[in-house]
Amino acid sequence: MILRLANYILRKLLFAVPTLLGLSLIILYTTTFLPPEERLKLFISPSRFQVPWAPDPTSALIEKYHLNDPFHIQYITWLGEVLKGNLGWSHLYDMPVANAISNFFPATLELVIYATPIIIIGGYKLGVFSAKRAHKRAPREDPIDFAVRTITTLGYSVPSFCLGLLLLVIFYVGLSWVGLERLGAEASAFIRSPQWTYYTGLYTIDAPLNGQFWVFSDALRHLVLPVITLATQMLAILVRITRSGMVSELVEPYIVSAKAKGLEEREVIKHPKKNSLISVLTVSGILFASMLTGVVVTEYVFLMRGVGFLVVQAGNRYDFPLLVGVSLFFCVIFMLVNLIVDITYAYIDPRVKL
Repeated sequence: MILRLANYILRKLLFAVPTLLGLSLIILYTTTFLPPEERLKLFISPSRFQVPWAPDPTSALIEKYHLNDPFHIQYITWLGEVLKGNLGWSHLYDMPVANAISNFFPATLELVIYATPIIIIGGYKLGVFSAKRAHKRAPREDPIDFAVRTITTLGYSVPSFCLGLLLLVIFYVGLSWVGLERLGAEASAFIRSPQWTYYTGLYTIDAPLNGQFWVFSDALRHLVLPVITLATQMLAILVRITRSGMVSELVEPYIVSAKAKGLEEREVIKHPKKNSLISVLTVSGILFASMLTGVVVTEYVFLMRGVGFLVVQAGNRYDFPLLVGVSLFFCVIFMLVNLIVDITYAYIDPRVKL
């Protein structure tokens, strides 16, 4: 079994290589409209444009990185740098692009880690519950099912920025229970002191490792409103998908046959729940990957400074090496999430062979 799983993962990774190469070709091609002097930032810091031994330093560097050569030569040169971990230089943050991404990604990851269980478990459970209620009362309207559908439709329809601002008005401006950003002023000052050691960049993990549980409490409190804002819309999507899948499964002939045999409800419901997981898993993978690539509105409203915030800043200031690096990063995330979803399919659906 382990060998088959390893072979399956290897095949999926091999299939992913051409996709990533194709995406990287498109990404680099968008930069060819820029002059070579600008594209040098894809390789080195602007401060290194000055080469003492060259009469025309910029021209020497352009020649070194083949920026006036045919596109395929430029692509091979750039891809070689990318494989070494060099994604260029961000003039906005005055650091390598890879460092900028690693500095901002923990904020997004921490938000997603706390929101994902609520979205997936809550959305699936509520969707199954709603579908069971609808099936029992068919063809009449079940009031609880109607209430669930109404609330989830409202949650899906309300824009994230409206919900986020409403929560801020109530709990930040009105009650002063929580604040903006990832930490309060005191905790922010403490993590910049020599007493603090960064392990993961996720404050709710680093705080216990540093023995500072008050920082953990502060970070957790600041996550409550962003998590609610993010989970509300995403959970509503998953509830609707789960309910739709369950309702269609509950009218299948095998369900009628199982009931006719006198099986208990928990035994009958077990099979449609498993079958409906296919669509739930697909949507969950898409939602998870989209959250990891930055929830721009939520991060901006609560000043979480994750990768969504990073992309907007890079676009506003036209930091194209940062945009190119983030685009590649997003491609890799989507490929990895799709791989995990494909592997999970094989365990849920016996028709999928490893």
